[in-house]
Amino acid sequence: MRRRTLMVGGLIVSGLMALQAMAPLALQAAEPVPLIPREVLFGNPEISGVNLSPDGKRLVYLAPYQGVLNLWVRDLEGGAPPRLLTRQKKRPQRPASWTYDSRYLISSRDSEGDENTILVKIDPESGKQWDLTPPKGVKAKVVGSDRDVPNELVVGLNDRDPRFHDLYVLKIDSGERELLYRSTDDGRLVGSVERLDGTWQPVMRAQVLPNGGSAYELRLPGDSEWRPFLRFGFEDTISGSGPAGFTRDGRWLYGQLSTGEDLPRLVRWSREQLRTCGTDCTPEVVYRATSGALGTALSDIETGVPTLLQEVDLRSRKVVLDPALKPDLAALKRLAGRNDFGVVDRDLSDRIWLVMIGSDQQGPQYWLWDRDQQQHRKLFSIQPKLDAYTLAPMEALSLKARDGRRLPIYLTRTPLAKQGPQPLVLLVHGGPQARDYWGLNPTHQLLANRGYHVMSVNYRGSTGFGKDHLLAGEGEWYGRMQDDLVDAVRWAVDEGIADPERLVIKGASYGGYAALAGLTRDPTLFAAAVAEVGPSNLRTLLASFPPYWESARKLTERMIGVGRVDLDAISPINHVDQIQRPLLLGHGANDPRVNLKESETIAAAMKERGLPIDFVVFPDEGHGLANPRNSLAMVALTEAFLKRHIGGRAEPFGDVLKQSSMDWRLRSLPAP
Repeated sequence: MRRRTLMVGGLIVSGLMALQAMAPLALQAAEPVPLIPREVLFGNPEISGVNLSPDGKRLVYLAPYQGVLNLWVRDLEGGAPPRLLTRQKKRPQRPASWTYDSRYLISSRDSEGDENTILVKIDPESGKQWDLTPPKGVKAKVVGSDRDVPNELVVGLNDRDPRFHDLYVLKIDSGERELLYRSTDDGRLVGSVERLDGTWQPVMRAQVLPNGGSAYELRLPGDSEWRPFLRFGFEDTISGSGPAGFTRDGRWLYGQLSTGEDLPRLVRWSREQLRTCGTDCTPEVVYRATSGALGTALSDIETGVPTLLQEVDLRSRKVVLDPALKPDLAALKRLAGRNDFGVVDRDLSDRIWLVMIGSDQQGPQYWLWDRDQQQHRKLFSIQPKLDAYTLAPMEALSLKARDGRRLPIYLTRTPLAKQGPQPLVLLVHGGPQARDYWGLNPTHQLLANRGYHVMSVNYRGSTGFGKDHLLAGEGEWYGRMQDDLVDAVRWAVDEGIADPERLVIKGASYGGYAALAGLTRDPTLFAAAVAEVGPSNLRTLLASFPPYWESARKLTERMIGVGRVDLDAISPINHVDQIQRPLLLGHGANDPRVNLKESETIAAAMKERGLPIDFVVFPDEGHGLANPRNSLAMVALTEAFLKRHIGGRAEPFGDVLKQSSMDWRLRSLPAP
């Protein structure tokens, strides 16, 4: 597993999403548009999760075997056919990464979505597997790896205390592990483990403070004690300010700061400076962002110093720090044309690049780029069947909320429409400290193909659009965050884009909460709602968080507004009497983030009041649907639900429901 030198971006504590549904009227197609089978958009990709071996000789990737995604290995030279490594029959295999010596693959699994991750070693020749971490009830994570010791990983295990991860040096060949750091019970978590001066060393740790701020401590090689380093208030902590990690050569500590400014800046401290500067440690500013999201796209293969950055607003742009990259990037830009591209992997000589090219109207493609020969070679199309269909373009727009705040949105219009307003599905992302992106969005494409305009809104509280936009969501669940969604929909109505009688809100996780809020807070605006793994009661949501979220609990509570906001007043379960429109509700039985009871309680309350509801549970899933058979069943139900309540088209069910594990607990839709 190769280490990505620098991780920058916002701190995401939880995951949540939402959007879709509204009332009937037949659509008139401007011309026949072929129905894109949901299997093409949501079934197994032909190829995914591609990784290049460090020696540049092989690829590992996921591809179907007997209808289930499994790992395959392919030699880049010679005519040998790809080799099947795993034989999962029910749940898809997870992707794998190479060890630095290209000797083993490291993958993971959990138990039907419970998120207790087990690390697995796989022999790329025979496919033989060994568990490297405890097989039950423990969440394992990879914390560090280094090419100088390819047989070692630093892993975190919460086997001693489920709230915190102790750190171990794990020998990959033997599975033996040695304790490196025992976590304290005061919430101080190691944020950086480095291979410095020939040994693994935890060099930085952080703690979320009672007020939601954060405090960082350093322990450099040779230091016997931890010492205070940096301290941030809540506003800068939630927006991602802080050190990230040392470069591979140990000379620089890089990080991201937004202190005193709305947008992030990439900064660094020298190791010599850190020896003497104490808590008064002014960094060097490497780059000041012009957009709200900033990340490292490439780093020097030897030193680990960032060489290419990427900024993302509604669209992304690259920032070159090392001029030596310009010929390669110019050539890749010519290859990609209007599409986006990114370097997703490299060999250890930095001569062979694995490049992904994609756009809003084309399935992603993998290419090899030979820097010495300045030649490209196409490897795979992830979804080549999509090439048979004309996909709808995704528009990137900026609207204004009622208080003047900018609302970055993405809009995909149905190709079936003639003139006049059309039904619209509002898709709400999860998080809520997350965001939507421009690019190929299968849900946008499916719904547009079925006859609906589709809109995704980066409401206040979303990351990636500046600190002020993020902090404007503090304490605004059910309030201004929901107002932003309503304002975007009303803009579409006022512009003649959306039919006010056929609006639907759809989402998962936080998006599922927003969908429930759409029915309870604005009961006549939306004709219907689709909510997956969405919380309905914020008190029970906070009480059921997984133990390993404990260190970041304060950040989540602060953003929700605990102590300042009436949690009962912003919980949809307490406003079921306001619901007037139908709901499609889906949940994984093993969800460790949003307990199944969140859906069961609101389903029971709606049933008691005689409200139209379809409630489905997947017994082998967690927070989201990992098995494509289950995803396809949920998509099929959504199609039928939308067709019934706001018109449009739907692909017939066929056997899709029977092939899933779905338990249809409450039903208002006709039986398939």
